[in-house]
Amino acid sequence: MKKTIILIIAFLFSVNGIAQDKLNDIKQFYRTIQGDYSGQINDSTSLTLHFTPIWETEENPFRWFYLEATNKETKEIVVQKVLEIKPLTDITFQVIIHGLSAPEKFVGKWSNRNYFDGYNTNILKGKKKITFLKTKDFEYQTGWNSRKSLTCFPSGDSVHFKFSQEDERLYIKRVPAHSSNIIGYTFFKALTD
Repeated sequence: MKKTIILIIAFLFSVNGIAQDKLNDIKQFYRTIQGDYSGQINDSTSLTLHFTPIWETEENPFRWFYLEATNKETKEIVVQKVLEIKPLTDITFQVIIHGLSAPEKFVGKWSNRNYFDGYNTNILKGKKKITFLKTKDFEYQTGWNSRKSLTCFPSGDSVHFKFSQEDERLYIKRVPAHSSNIIGYTFFKALTD
């Protein structure tokens, strides 16, 4: 009987350890991506990106982001999405990109993450999935994929994302459909205190 109890306790500790490791991995992924970015598209158009944590709870931490991208020159909102983060393995993370049913309500709300507490997932519509791979600590990237649901990229374009905390940058490489031209986006993360 004692052996059985010891085996059960050992098993519970090992399962708890795995869960804790996975929580630490998603926490690192979540914290690496969040923040404000300033960037260029092929050294011309300037954009700002905001990845703001929303709907944070003790039961479900490190899961939701609001993403807003703005053209610095025209002040036009280029993208508004809600991102849902799910760990698949210790080194892979699925990012589910949701649209918003009434995006105009959320313009500029990246500066007040509590604003979203008055809403739930009923505000979301449609979704596209992207898988990120952890290549080393604080560095994540995708493979080449079609991003049909991202309004900032035309249907059929191939896009590759890479986050690197080492140099505090987000890189996006895009090859338009039926072309071999590479369009590069580089975003510099704003430093925080």
